[in-house]
Amino acid sequence: MRRVMSLMLVVVLMMSLLAGCGDKVAAGAVVAGDSLPQVDMIWYVIGNGQPEDTAKIEEKVNAYLKEKKLNVTLKIQCYDWGSYDQKMRTTIAAREKFDICFTSSWTNNYQQQAVKGAYVALNDLFEQYAPQTKAMLGDDFLKGSQIDGINYAIPANKEKAHQWGFIVRKDMVDKYNMDLSGVKTLEDMEPFLKIIKENEPTMYALEALNGESPFKLLDFDRVGDDKYPGVVWNDSADMKVFNEFEAPESIAYFNTMRDYYQKGYIRQDAATVTDFNADLSAGKIFASVKSLKPGKDAEMSASTGFEWTQINITPAIISNRDTSGSMQAISTTSENPERALMLLELFNTDPYFNNLINFGIEGVHYVKVNETQIKPGPDSEKYNPGLGWMFGNQFINLLWENEDPAKWEQFNAFNASATGTKTLGFIFDPSSVKNEIAACNNAWDQYVPSLETGAVDPVEYLPKALAAFKEAGSDKIIAEKQKQLEAWLAKQK
Repeated sequence: MRRVMSLMLVVVLMMSLLAGCGDKVAAGAVVAGDSLPQVDMIWYVIGNGQPEDTAKIEEKVNAYLKEKKLNVTLKIQCYDWGSYDQKMRTTIAAREKFDICFTSSWTNNYQQQAVKGAYVALNDLFEQYAPQTKAMLGDDFLKGSQIDGINYAIPANKEKAHQWGFIVRKDMVDKYNMDLSGVKTLEDMEPFLKIIKENEPTMYALEALNGESPFKLLDFDRVGDDKYPGVVWNDSADMKVFNEFEAPESIAYFNTMRDYYQKGYIRQDAATVTDFNADLSAGKIFASVKSLKPGKDAEMSASTGFEWTQINITPAIISNRDTSGSMQAISTTSENPERALMLLELFNTDPYFNNLINFGIEGVHYVKVNETQIKPGPDSEKYNPGLGWMFGNQFINLLWENEDPAKWEQFNAFNASATGTKTLGFIFDPSSVKNEIAACNNAWDQYVPSLETGAVDPVEYLPKALAAFKEAGSDKIIAEKQKQLEAWLAKQK
């Protein structure tokens, strides 16, 4: 009897544990092989919209997944830059079934979606279903992208730092014999912007759009998400959280951008434009501020069809936004999360599968120049995502013929040269100020796009923005950030 009672107790305990799993998946014995049933999977990604030849890529992918005995029929859905965030918000809120999605600190917000239960906790699944991916990423990426010690997504294995600077059209630099060696600030660019404005009427001298503007050159550490105030400087000694819109550097930036806007360097509807890739691909942009890395100019040259050169402005910094800036998550609505993780493991470790999704079909979308470098194929315009930084393990990517063969060695050197922020590993918990954040989001949408693009006079509109933020509760948010940051810093000593 005692033995029976003990067995019953074990059963009850096991049922309790399973019932409490939430978004964690009980480790099952799913192993690649003929016995695995065929399943359908959906993978949502961001880019320039659905490429024309996506179906051809899917056909090749699915044949390969069958060959590898994963027995997955994969559907890839790419939404454009301007609509992806809202599409994913709607999809996740409706609990629509899908399997994998791109998530990050800047779109389809990783932290917000993870804490809502949108993504599967992966820690207990890594060893069985993605051991090579776990080893490849190492502690920097895995710990830096955790939320309360849990990994809800897999970071792309790429550069680990960011460095803001300019991407500039090389043909224009050559045409007008521009010497860019002295460019260290936004203001240093003006003589060259003036040349473009006066001589290239079909081009915008400087890209400055809603959420994609030179404001990034100030490189605040946001210690939280976008669209509400509260930052620290990367090199801060006292780690004081402040309202970035009150900073003298921000005020100077808004004044400069207003001047540039009035001089016609910036498109006049900039504040309302959200697709920041369209003008680049159409050849309408001379200079744009981007997050740089070794070979960023060559990557953009390949993806846009125009040759670019890059100018590094800020130092290389490793922040929480870098460790969570490009990730793939598995949805808690997925009926096959283990298989989804197996698919991502294959994607991160198999060069053929990885490059098939990144570059398309050999001989069609690209042609090999040698074993590691490629050039566009006859149908390259029908499939050319140009988003290796988003898709998995870049260190097994092919290189375009205009890229340095030593690019990946340069990546390693770049990563080694970067400095980590003092907040690396800190995750702000916004739950106690969620109402204030929602109100600040509205104020941000009302004022910031116009200010950052120079579309309005900062003398008139910046005070209005500050008043709107204060009324929305920005002071409370900043105080809460400061409190949590100080408590976290105390534990690091």
